[in-house]
Amino acid sequence: MTLDLHGASEGGNSFGSSSSSSAVIPSEETVFTPVEDKSRLDASTELSSSIEDLLEASMPSADTTVTFKSEVAVLSPEKDESDDTYKDDMSHNQKCKEKMEAEEEEALAIAMAMSASQDALPVVPQLQVENGEDVIIIQQDTPETLPGHTKAKLPYREDSDWLKGQQIGLGAFSSCYQAQDVGTGTLMAVKQVTYVRNTSSEQEEVVEALREEIRMMSHLNHPNIIRMLGATCEKSNYNLFIEWMAGGSVAHLLSKYGAFKESVVINYTEQLLRGLSYLHENQIIHRDVKGANLLIDSTGQRLRIADFGAAARLASKGTGAGEFQGQLLGTIAFMAPEVLRGQQYGRSCDVWSVGCAIIEMACAKPPWNAEKHSNHLALIFKIASATTAPSIPSHLSPGLRDVALRCLELQPQDRPPSRELLKHPVFRTTW
Repeated sequence: MTLDLHGASEGGNSFGSSSSSSAVIPSEETVFTPVEDKSRLDASTELSSSIEDLLEASMPSADTTVTFKSEVAVLSPEKDESDDTYKDDMSHNQKCKEKMEAEEEEALAIAMAMSASQDALPVVPQLQVENGEDVIIIQQDTPETLPGHTKAKLPYREDSDWLKGQQIGLGAFSSCYQAQDVGTGTLMAVKQVTYVRNTSSEQEEVVEALREEIRMMSHLNHPNIIRMLGATCEKSNYNLFIEWMAGGSVAHLLSKYGAFKESVVINYTEQLLRGLSYLHENQIIHRDVKGANLLIDSTGQRLRIADFGAAARLASKGTGAGEFQGQLLGTIAFMAPEVLRGQQYGRSCDVWSVGCAIIEMACAKPPWNAEKHSNHLALIFKIASATTAPSIPSHLSPGLRDVALRCLELQPQDRPPSRELLKHPVFRTTW
């Protein structure tokens, strides 16, 4: 997918890290004072009761940054470090904090594993390939100028083996439709992309990009990532068949029903972060996270990340902030400043887009008042030169607001990785 001029629409700091640069907890040795009478909180206390007691006693105000450390203790600079009581208090709180961080990591791992189960994907027999075969099935009436694909053993042609239904999306060189497999009745979505271009070199680039997108999708398997049933090449088109998500996109639901309640925003944001965590751990960045590319199932409860036309593979498993440079792919209003400035970028550009998606879901409008900018160059300049994050809706709770602000840190290295964001207290009710 190229730069969407019609879209008016990494490593970061770990919450549990002792080197966090949060405004609440300075980087030098921190003086912890116990909350109220909990100065002797036993580090072996069960995590659940510890969190409940501490949250009840130290619920942050609307102006307080929400972090795990602020739940454990508050700063008390007036205490004398030579005071034995102070030393004992600090020791107890430090042990409790470390235990909480360890158990939070374990709880998150368990929650991620439990959430990894999903329904079986419908099978369309004529889209199945043998192990080792290319996932793209080329039809017999397709030109021989596209080597490397699997020759169709059984034809799977439009209008005879599958039927095209209502159009649900339109791009410069692609269209998306609802479709039905004639043999099984399975409902699908099909992204139909024409690969014919004016020059052979341009056409080769398009074909290679499409093949990479299809092969990338064929290896993805996560509850919050759209699943592909198969792909064909017929005449001048590539057809990508993906599972049908009856709820449509987040952008569609926002246009139909208006802004989401905070509970819905939190639910969708958590699922978005889980999907991105899976992609990032598999060395993939999406580069076009926005409401139009987040699909919802028929119940309104399951979110899946879709459209990998702008996605790219990373060269390393590290969380470095920069691996790409100068590639403007995505939708302007959701793109990180470093991308628009032509600087190096990596996983953290997706984290920035999560913050933008939170704004979109909370107010049914894209960030930066992008819908009011008819001049796309002006919008690019506005974001690239920004010294503050885009405006966040004032009605958001401190917790969700904090998540958005962390995603929208101007410096890529200051944005927490997607997996670390999942540890935020605002998502803990789902653990």
